[in-house]
Amino acid sequence: MHNVAKDCYLCGKPADTTDHIPPRGLFSVVPQNIFTVPACRKCNADASKDEEYMRTTLAAFGYWTCAEARQVWDGAVRRSFARRQALRVQLSRGVRTVEVRTPQGQLLGKLPGLEVDGTRALRVMRKIVRGIYYHEQGQRIADDQELVLFRMAEVPPGTVGTAGWREHDMGPVFRYRSTHEACGSGIWFEFYRCEAWLALTGELARNYPRS
Repeated sequence: MHNVAKDCYLCGKPADTTDHIPPRGLFSVVPQNIFTVPACRKCNADASKDEEYMRTTLAAFGYWTCAEARQVWDGAVRRSFARRQALRVQLSRGVRTVEVRTPQGQLLGKLPGLEVDGTRALRVMRKIVRGIYYHEQGQRIADDQELVLFRMAEVPPGTVGTAGWREHDMGPVFRYRSTHEACGSGIWFEFYRCEAWLALTGELARNYPRS
């Protein structure tokens, strides 16, 4: 659905710029099927540092399995490190030692891992979900509408099936699937083919079983 309204997809105030969904910094080469949504300059600027942080962490997660993630890390991320010492310091504080084990529990060794700032991650993920919703529905997710987000690694198998949802594929960097029903919307999205998230709105969100 084409965007006809000119309100900011995040705050609802008059838009005076546009925002790429997902953030174009995730790509070494921006794909032709990336899209933009109307935004105000304040919302656009307020998210820039969180998006830079998440680009760094996502590229780190995908480094060994995705050539695009390596290109982003070796290019834009390294330039960010050279330019912003604060980003290097914050990420270094999140480095933890992770035990690598077989499915049977045998210890194979220990590797460095990265502990992600969950608050910053959720801000970026919510922004992406709201952008996809606006792009497809032509309106904002209402401020009083329930919106829940999960990492797919935390969703029990068989709880939510996305196979029949419409897919929008931007290559190995980003793809998403979506469904919009009277009872709510579901949006599944994945970065670098290794880090996936699920968003639910409306009744779908309220009825999702919590542990």
